[in-house]
Amino acid sequence: MADRAARTRDAIARARIIARRIGRRPDRQAFAAIEALEIDPHYDQCELCIATSAWRHVAEAGVKPRFVFAHPAILKPIPNASLHYRGIALLSLKRVQEIAGSVTTWERSPQTARVNDKKALRVCRLYNAVISSIIVDNTDWTLDNGYRNMLATIGITEDGSIRNIIGQEAEDAVKKRLVDWTRDKRLLLDTKNAAGGEWSLVGNTVMRFGSEPDIAFEKAGELAVLVEVKGGKDPAGALERLGAIKKTFDEAPVGCKNFLVVGVVTPTMRTRLGEMRMEKHFDIDDLLHDDRQWTAFANELFHHALRIAPEC
Repeated sequence: MADRAARTRDAIARARIIARRIGRRPDRQAFAAIEALEIDPHYDQCELCIATSAWRHVAEAGVKPRFVFAHPAILKPIPNASLHYRGIALLSLKRVQEIAGSVTTWERSPQTARVNDKKALRVCRLYNAVISSIIVDNTDWTLDNGYRNMLATIGITEDGSIRNIIGQEAEDAVKKRLVDWTRDKRLLLDTKNAAGGEWSLVGNTVMRFGSEPDIAFEKAGELAVLVEVKGGKDPAGALERLGAIKKTFDEAPVGCKNFLVVGVVTPTMRTRLGEMRMEKHFDIDDLLHDDRQWTAFANELFHHALRIAPEC
């Protein structure tokens, strides 16, 4: 029953996040930029891997080539136009990376992305070859078909990284619950530095949220307790997360008590965790959805380790 409830929660979180991401419609921003581009690039169909029959079909439909076929002169000033063409081509980020190189920065950080001529041409050829094939295989193809492909591609892309997105939201939820719990138990004294991720607690204790470590507790200026929160649920990234956990724990002072909150533990990871300098590890789902587990976690931190609260 517990596993079923956890799977249901993951399904709900997955659907909610994908719907939210699709609702933002980043493809519309890319399309608007392509539409507003003042230059009208010349398309060398052979050089850009555009099939003649596909080009003819688009021309006969009265659609401007720039809205269907990628061109380096478009990608260079508008890196996130990659999303528009990749969407029409129904290509995942992973597949594009395998064939032509990563375009993630182009699409997610276009303001700082740098697009060189060689890579732009390589990516355009990939997009256009696939788009041409789709158009040739579908004699009724319209630009609306391309828009539907874009939505499907956005959903597939988000689904591919959704476990880590869910994990990040869970990490934020753990931190929020810590703040709420310390407030409810009258352990929280001062929130003036909350914007910087710092809260003053009783017993000359400071709680800090950061990245390495994720959560740290200092007593009288000394690091007393740290908590690493790795909420990602993708088993494929478990060993990479394990390396980051070990690095943080190894760098902690000898007297510091180390705890781990984790989204997934593989058999190999479980063995290696047993070799680390760590007090205990907790499942992130248990903490957020089982009050008994949260109480056990809070007791470990605030009663046994920090000794600033009575046992609950």
